[in-house]
Amino acid sequence: MREMLAFLSAVAFVALLEGARQLYRFTVEKKKEELRRRLRAIADPVAAAEGTLLRAGRVARNPAVAAFLKRLPFTARLEQLIEQADSQFSVAQVSAWSAMLAAAGAVLAGWLRMGLGLGGLLSAAGLALPTLLLVVARDRRSNRLSEQLPEALDMMARSLRAGHAFTSAFEVVATEMPEPVAVEFARAFESQRLGLPVEQAIVQMTERAPGNRDLRIFAVSALIQKETGGNLAEILGSIAETIRARYRFYSKLSALTAEGRASGAILGMLPILMALVLRIMNPAYMGRLVSDPLGHMIMLFAALSWLVGVAWLYSLTKVDL
Repeated sequence: MREMLAFLSAVAFVALLEGARQLYRFTVEKKKEELRRRLRAIADPVAAAEGTLLRAGRVARNPAVAAFLKRLPFTARLEQLIEQADSQFSVAQVSAWSAMLAAAGAVLAGWLRMGLGLGGLLSAAGLALPTLLLVVARDRRSNRLSEQLPEALDMMARSLRAGHAFTSAFEVVATEMPEPVAVEFARAFESQRLGLPVEQAIVQMTERAPGNRDLRIFAVSALIQKETGGNLAEILGSIAETIRARYRFYSKLSALTAEGRASGAILGMLPILMALVLRIMNPAYMGRLVSDPLGHMIMLFAALSWLVGVAWLYSLTKVDL
């Protein structure tokens, strides 16, 4: 048993070292790619989005690895999530990180003698962590897109009033606005320039930002105007003002509910803090939970109860608009 644990620890250590090396390489390459992207954006802002278009469909650099991953059921969904988060990671890299973190969780659980239940829970957490980080990155990008959208719509409205075509207004936004709204409008403009109908390009833009109601309102308004006609510049201006008013109201509401959210965060962290205090003040008392099989079940039930309580507190303090 000790030999197996030592072997697994060595494997996990080597995997973590390799993961750290890959993370360092990714950080350096990301900085270089950001510099190259900015230089391309100065020369041709719309063409700068082509690298993003190509990166979005990347599964793995190795063709054999890519062919293997494409046969797995989760690859398409993970690839879509990477595209929505506009991440430079590939499906192979995310899968490798998930496997390494799951193995590290299993080794850590074995080293601490947590038992099968807690070990499986820790491995599952490590397995899901990279995907959860991608979800967080996607949601943050969607929020930034909503914050930039009113200015982009005003810019499109001014472009339409100046006599430009609707598709040319997309190019203006891609040229003048920062990321991520510039990237999304550049993708839509480049797609329709390559032959895709503008309606489908707009729909694909909303699919890359799921749950973004502001972008969906813009897409529906633009599609209806293409069918029925009307003053699109005035419609875009009205949508922009509505989004701004909603964000002003949300900021005021967030300030009014700050005390409740802070109380919820404190209550959510209280069980963890109490467990740490008991571990420091009376190690033998908490040690029974780690060494005894019944203690493993108690800790598992406590963790699940804590998650339910945190979710309930979050639902109480969250205000949907």
